[in-house]
Amino acid sequence: MGRSICCRFVRSLHKREAAHMAFVREDLFLTEEDKSQGFWVQDDAHLAYPFTPLFASYFIPAMSEGTRRAFAGMKFPVTQFKAKIENGYFYQWAIPFAGDPQARAAEHVQWGMERLPKVLELFQSYIEKEFLPFYDRLDAFRASSFTKSEAVEMVQELHAFYQRAWELHFEIVMPRSVLLTGLSKTYAELAGTENTSVIYDWLVGVMNKSLETDRGLWKLSQLANESPQLRDVLLGTEPTQLVAALSKTEEGCAFLSSVQDFLEIYGYRATNSHEFVEEIWVENPTPALTVIKRYLETGYDFERELQGMIERRQQAFAAAMETLPDGAVKQMFLSLYDLALESWGLDEDHHFYIDAMLPAKSRLFLLAVGEQLVKSGVVESPQDVFFFYLDELINVLREPVAFAELIEQRKDDWEASKSRKPTPTYGQPPEGDLNPALEEVMGPSAPQVEATQIKGAAASQGVYTGQVRVVLHPGDFSKIQPGEVLVCKTTTPAWTALFSVVGAIITDAGGILSHAGTVAREYKLPAVLGTRVATTMFRDGQTVTVDGTQGVVRFHE
Repeated sequence: MGRSICCRFVRSLHKREAAHMAFVREDLFLTEEDKSQGFWVQDDAHLAYPFTPLFASYFIPAMSEGTRRAFAGMKFPVTQFKAKIENGYFYQWAIPFAGDPQARAAEHVQWGMERLPKVLELFQSYIEKEFLPFYDRLDAFRASSFTKSEAVEMVQELHAFYQRAWELHFEIVMPRSVLLTGLSKTYAELAGTENTSVIYDWLVGVMNKSLETDRGLWKLSQLANESPQLRDVLLGTEPTQLVAALSKTEEGCAFLSSVQDFLEIYGYRATNSHEFVEEIWVENPTPALTVIKRYLETGYDFERELQGMIERRQQAFAAAMETLPDGAVKQMFLSLYDLALESWGLDEDHHFYIDAMLPAKSRLFLLAVGEQLVKSGVVESPQDVFFFYLDELINVLREPVAFAELIEQRKDDWEASKSRKPTPTYGQPPEGDLNPALEEVMGPSAPQVEATQIKGAAASQGVYTGQVRVVLHPGDFSKIQPGEVLVCKTTTPAWTALFSVVGAIITDAGGILSHAGTVAREYKLPAVLGTRVATTMFRDGQTVTVDGTQGVVRFHE
């Protein structure tokens, strides 16, 4: 009863916020005046691709307003991440706090340390009481015979929820940032070193939603391996043809049903999480089947790999602790380490429920709205809905007018933007070097290209020589062969299953704490990240040596 009352209260709150929604399309776009007022950074570590108009309409206000609300409560020394787009690409300006930054930072650390012991409980509460009930409402709405006026109310309510979601997103992730900063500083003092990256090797093997997804895919591969017929089809068929091939037999159909059951839980994800336009796994099982096929080809054993990962972590940590002096600093480090280990899965888990699931559930709802627009003659395909700005969508739901020509032009513009290289920054940067914590997520700020090598962030130790496979979009997933060097702009949890197939990772964006860095260490893959130029410099089949210990990629002739 308590949860039901809470959910009704939250629903009422979202409706009140939606009723007062003030969406101004012009506020989405980065202007010359904006560039003169602040330092704007294109966040290619998280948002490497251009937005469609409708996604920008939801995400840009959510980032600006969500961070403004969250940062005020957590005493963060930044007022907000002001967000804008240029040619569809996301830019943000971290607006500094107007008061004493050092005093504010101290208040933020105090807030973070007080929040840490209860952050997992708080996260679970937000998921159960706000996110999942809202997702259920979106699902129920799209399955109903809704009217256009009801659709207007729901797209507005979704806009309000997006802002709430990103407020909660930062409430959830920021305590962990405070913890890692404290852990790093304490280890530096304890070990007498400035290089503290080794602590991240001691945090691998913590179960999370990404590993849980991989385990489920591996179990499906084991199920297929028990059947000679299924095994032959999976190994002998191109990934794009697997659905058709499996559908031809009763056993294949039963297997597809098992895959779909899995995807109903774990399939609300796209390769590019932050978008509406991209097909998600629950709509099309091909990405999941591709991973299952690769697991069969390589003989991958998830449980063995996970157990090995945990044992290596425990042994390395115990050996390191034996060499460090006892005392108060060591006890502080051990306490912080225990907190970090306990909460380490939160990074992937929050992405599963918020970064990935929110746009995925929104996509399915908006496609249902798009179907109504097709029936009204406004557009030719439900997918066209993503090329409206929010104010336009509301207007055509109220008064249907044909938009096909404009939509086609916007599609062309969006496709053209995908091949455009965005300007990395605008405006005058703040004094001093890039914030070390920011660089650990975003990667180096400029490329380091030499005659025979390029440099980046040394995100996961080891050396590996292999042939390059450049992957720019999900259609390239099926091209990856076991042992190849994955070269991409950035990664999200939807890419995680590929890490068990490839031999090493090189990215354009991201640092040691980016998704690619975190998961590469889980899978013991050498990784050099944030090179800024890898996807444009390397070509398929080129041989390179990836030195993840030194942060160097060497070319071979």
